[in-house]
Amino acid sequence: MNAALPSEPPHVPRLPTPCFLVICRDGPGAGAMRARYLDGHLQHVEANWTRYITAGPVREPGGEALVGSVFLVLADTLDAARRLMQDDPYITCGLYSSIEYKEFTNSIGLYMGGRIWESRDAIRHRAAGGPPDDLSKGAGS
Repeated sequence: MNAALPSEPPHVPRLPTPCFLVICRDGPGAGAMRARYLDGHLQHVEANWTRYITAGPVREPGGEALVGSVFLVLADTLDAARRLMQDDPYITCGLYSSIEYKEFTNSIGLYMGGRIWESRDAIRHRAAGGPPDDLSKGAGS
């Protein structure tokens, strides 16, 4: 680990834009389609790079072959996330056998620069299914 990082994650503000996890699983013939549509796919993700927290291909643990892709997309709505993804040549060519969308909360990590909760007590009842109007969204949210 980087010695310059604090041992405890600092509190950071929650991202203002919703995030969607997009899980894409490769279909038959995906390798050939990836090669054929790579330039268009890269052009699309590079043109929209500010809309992704991160994105990339996935493999089975220890494997070399690509089996899908994962995207963390910033979008105001699920429809906006779908529109962004529908313009990706990897999707329009039918490379993926399935595409799954989930709303995702960026809560802790290096990208975030810390954690979004102010204290464990602030999120305890939300973690158990409590109401969303608690401090787990950060003070003033």
